[in-house]
Amino acid sequence: MTDIFSANFTFMKVLFVSPEVSPLVRTGGLGDVVGSLPIALRSIGVDVRILCPLHRECKTLETRFFAKKLRLKLGKKTLPVRLGQTTLGPSGVPVYLIENDELFDRPGIYADEKGDYPDNPERAFVLSKTALHISQISGWSPDVFHAHDWMAASTPAYLNAADPKNKIGKPRKSVLTIHNLEHQGIFSHENFLQSGLPKDYWGIEGFEHNACMNLLKGGIQHADKITTVSPTYAQEVRTKAFGHGLEECLKYRGADLVGILNGIDGDGWNPMEDPALPAPIDPLAPKQGKKACKKSLLKEMKMPSSSTEPLFGVVSRLYSQKGLDLLIQALPSLMSGSNAKFVILGSGAKEEENAFLELSRKFPKRIGVFIGFDDGLARRIFAGTDFFLMPSRFEPCGLAQQYAMRYGSLPIARKTGGLADTIKHFSRSLQSANGFLFNRANAEDLKKVINRAIKLFGNQSQYAKIQANALTTRCSWDFAARQYLEVYQWATS
Repeated sequence: MTDIFSANFTFMKVLFVSPEVSPLVRTGGLGDVVGSLPIALRSIGVDVRILCPLHRECKTLETRFFAKKLRLKLGKKTLPVRLGQTTLGPSGVPVYLIENDELFDRPGIYADEKGDYPDNPERAFVLSKTALHISQISGWSPDVFHAHDWMAASTPAYLNAADPKNKIGKPRKSVLTIHNLEHQGIFSHENFLQSGLPKDYWGIEGFEHNACMNLLKGGIQHADKITTVSPTYAQEVRTKAFGHGLEECLKYRGADLVGILNGIDGDGWNPMEDPALPAPIDPLAPKQGKKACKKSLLKEMKMPSSSTEPLFGVVSRLYSQKGLDLLIQALPSLMSGSNAKFVILGSGAKEEENAFLELSRKFPKRIGVFIGFDDGLARRIFAGTDFFLMPSRFEPCGLAQQYAMRYGSLPIARKTGGLADTIKHFSRSLQSANGFLFNRANAEDLKKVINRAIKLFGNQSQYAKIQANALTTRCSWDFAARQYLEVYQWATS
């Protein structure tokens, strides 16, 4: 079978290489970006396609397979691989899916209830190595291979190692996007030997880091250009405080490192047409819709309904990065010192889950908690709250604060990463402010900024002005897509 995708494009051809892509299969922000950015790139003429493993969650998709199969050699093993093709929903963006049931037909992308899959290095190498064979199987040859995070990070190294005279074609340029530097893909030297990469790719200028194989470091060393998901994060990762041990490597590659702020899918996050909401929210006249959503949310969380008390929301994973332990420390004081209410949706660290549940039992009329994840409830929290909390210790970009603003909830966040780039702090001037920022990651500073938000809520005319700014904050992918195109052109020039 030949490639079913064809179109006339003005610009270059780009292959996204990623372990996940929304809405096909995702765990978080990485999948959201890979599922949204290609659509924006395609709209400006880039022939962009996506390569992703055929995870168990993708098995229900209508997928057509190429007749030609691959046999990838990794160490002493030879692995059979078949390539399928589908599209990213109605967008028409092509998606190639790597079929190997032994590696990818599993409950999760990276782990199951027992923990991380022990063969994750092998799974990562298959994803990256298959990218080089796209032209051989489909007849379509990318100009740029755009790898995403640690599981695809060896793609640039495989490109650099390829012989330009062999059947897989001429090596192309590569871009690596770091979505979260905390996750690096750290394994053993024996795992590196399994990759089949040249032995001299090990070492300080390659994959070795603290005597281990670090896939993300190898990608940083080998990629032609590197991006992170916000301008502030691109600066932060070069410091010891945020570099997670790779700050020297990133400083070394600093001339090729750029931060591009993530956007959100405006069609997928539209408060006027969101079926999960009990009432639409008009960005130009939000009061009525917000009031209805707030009343419904409080009822759903079994809390007394009132529009006169400020309602704060949380939608988050519960672990150290997100800083929700600071909220746990601050809540008892806020219960006695204010009339605010809080709604929390999340899961993660058991001690944080249990602490929030205990607080909800102690203050059932003021604190509502749902442990787990529910997309509809998440959307109703964005829509029904007055303020949205993100006290992150670090945040590469953050999408939730953009969703919250789109739905008329003012974000309250620590001044870090993409939070600092998207939120303009409330001050005496009301002209541009769209939320609140605080500097230090401690419960006292969080409590102070929450109390400042409560005071603002008491002045409804001022609150309405800040809310209007939030609702009209530009969060689309259009600008980011043009910046990525510049990076591709930079890489290939």
